[in-house]
Amino acid sequence: MELRNARFVVIMLAALSLGVGIGHLMQLPARMGWDQYLWVGSTVQGGAYALSGPLGVLIQLTTIIALIVLALLLRRHGAGGFAFTVAAAAMFAIGLLIWWVLVYPVNVELAKWVNGPVPDNWAEWRSLWEWGQAANGLSQLMGFAALIASVLVEKAKQRS
Repeated sequence: MELRNARFVVIMLAALSLGVGIGHLMQLPARMGWDQYLWVGSTVQGGAYALSGPLGVLIQLTTIIALIVLALLLRRHGAGGFAFTVAAAAMFAIGLLIWWVLVYPVNVELAKWVNGPVPDNWAEWRSLWEWGQAANGLSQLMGFAALIASVLVEKAKQRS
């Protein structure tokens, strides 16, 4: 029962994290076509993503920790799906690393725009922010797929 509960918690956390990441990925095509006033107005000054950063990062970090704990539990119980769970943790961690390297520095820059002037190279900042968010979302999607595969491997072993 301990393993089943752990898997449930991890899948729920991963789904919540993926929801934030995949949302950015799905918005990318439209948002890349927005002009300065619409993009800066909604992203920076409108606060549309005010909770997305801090809460999204917290959920993603919690998901990574939970995936590591789940992998250790799978190993201890000799259950199937260990390798896929480790892969899932790695993909969520890579996504978070991408976020820290690409998106966070842009967030620091964007904070200056709330009450100040928007620089002429705003579109470069937008590209870095949007593509960084999309890369994080893709990494989380691959991690979620690995997590689902880990559950399916376990079920296949139990049927044999």
